[in-house]
Amino acid sequence: MNEIFNKFDHRIKNLDPHIVAILSEIDGIRGEFKSGLRMTPQAITNLKKSTLITSTGASTRIEGARLTDEEVEKVMRGLAISKFADRDSQEVQGYLETLQNVFDRYYDLPLRESLISSLHKQLLKYSVKDDIHRGGYKKKENAVGVLGPDGSVAKIIFETTPAFLTSKEMQELVEWTNNAFEKNRFHNLLIIANFVVEFLKIHPFEDGNGRLSRILTNLLLLRSGYQFVQYASHEQLIERRKDEYYLALRESQETFKKDHETISPWLNFFLSVVREQAVKALSYLEEEKIEDVLSIKQNEVWKYLTSVEQAGPSEIVKATDVALGTVRQALDRLVALGMIKRVGRGRGTRYVKI
Repeated sequence: MNEIFNKFDHRIKNLDPHIVAILSEIDGIRGEFKSGLRMTPQAITNLKKSTLITSTGASTRIEGARLTDEEVEKVMRGLAISKFADRDSQEVQGYLETLQNVFDRYYDLPLRESLISSLHKQLLKYSVKDDIHRGGYKKKENAVGVLGPDGSVAKIIFETTPAFLTSKEMQELVEWTNNAFEKNRFHNLLIIANFVVEFLKIHPFEDGNGRLSRILTNLLLLRSGYQFVQYASHEQLIERRKDEYYLALRESQETFKKDHETISPWLNFFLSVVREQAVKALSYLEEEKIEDVLSIKQNEVWKYLTSVEQAGPSEIVKATDVALGTVRQALDRLVALGMIKRVGRGRGTRYVKI
């Protein structure tokens, strides 16, 4: 075990003062959030559902899927999305169910290699192309590269762990992570950051590594007491800063097994995302800024409804210049979030801010 300690411990020792300050700030916000959580059960359910949709949309789009949050919500409701390839809907359905499982049962899901394989199976449950390798470590190399116009790898960014060493390195990573948690050897956020960057360096599965890394991030944050992750999407913040995300990973991973090995670039990025996530979650509590979880067009509909006593879909279309179909989707979302209510039926249906 000492050999494993030596492999990872030095990455997160002797921290810069600003890292210590960020850790303290995040923990302070966590305390405020926990003590201030006074939402109604329905409001909590609605916000968790919104985070689930937003997280799924963002995480799958990072990997190339094209479904919007509104279309992700349709998948959640069991509606077919015909204008996109089946693969996009399959990946969305798998992510929705896996993240929901983590949100609902994180306290019963200790980090184990068997759990990681199980979550991978669930994540790729609906992906037909992944039938053969679902839940099993890679059997061939999967270097991370940039695709060219013809779809082939034009440039290798970095080499991942060779297939024959994957099982060994995953065992070492899980052992180190669990020991570090159990012995309180480092701050939990540092342990999680190291787990994620090393997991993505190993790239243990043939496909789904990026999505699974974000599922595992949610799991480890929740198990470490950061409940706010269910109320503000980690994945959405990464999607908005995707270039920074990849750069921070590469700058750290390129130093591995060299004399100057460091995860500082990744650690700075990761902690900045968690801090922003915590601040957003707290803002929902303190200022009820639930509109921040809406898309741009949903926000336009919401803002208009807050300026009038009531309105019907056609009036909203004229006032906002948002297409009727999008207005109807926005109204359904706002009703589901408990922000507005329907009055009347059929053509006479009106919508009122609650």
